[in-house]
Amino acid sequence: MKKIHILVGIIMLFGFTGCTSVPRGNQVNIAPNTTVTLPSPASFGATTSVSQLITANWNGETHTLPVQLQISENSVVLVGFSSWGTRILTLSYSENEIEEDTLAGLNAVLPDGRQVLLNIMLTLWPIESWIPHLSPIGWQLIERDDNRVLFNANGETIAEIKYDEPLLAGKIPDTIRFEQLRQDYQITINTLK
Repeated sequence: MKKIHILVGIIMLFGFTGCTSVPRGNQVNIAPNTTVTLPSPASFGATTSVSQLITANWNGETHTLPVQLQISENSVVLVGFSSWGTRILTLSYSENEIEEDTLAGLNAVLPDGRQVLLNIMLTLWPIESWIPHLSPIGWQLIERDDNRVLFNANGETIAEIKYDEPLLAGKIPDTIRFEQLRQDYQITINTLK
């Protein structure tokens, strides 16, 4: 049971905020009472399938979660596994709809999969694909060489994302470090070769 609580904690770290409204289709809460429309899967610019290991640090503790990420022109699919290899979460985004399937008994404790998807797409999708979606709400995602910074409508830094190399369209870096400044946690994503 302790392992399930650790896995739930890792997945919860992906969320910026709790949901305060019910977004529809491909809209996701980016802050309380603020939704953003996700870019299309095709705007990633490539098709890929990678295995990744997510390491989360918060409250002085470190936890890991293996995931499989698949991106195609029509969909984004993320599958999270327990440490013993059981699928605990599947997120699917296609045709402007987001679907979430969780292991029986965990759906009441897992956060909205839309938040997980939002953070993945903020980390990997080209800046150009985000501009028409963030501009209407006054948010910005700025990229400089090997990092990105997410600002809210008040100009406050919400998250910093660092890559082990300059981010190229359609490519997933070997190492990504995501720091959520408002909730004080760090996530490192290692793409396995």
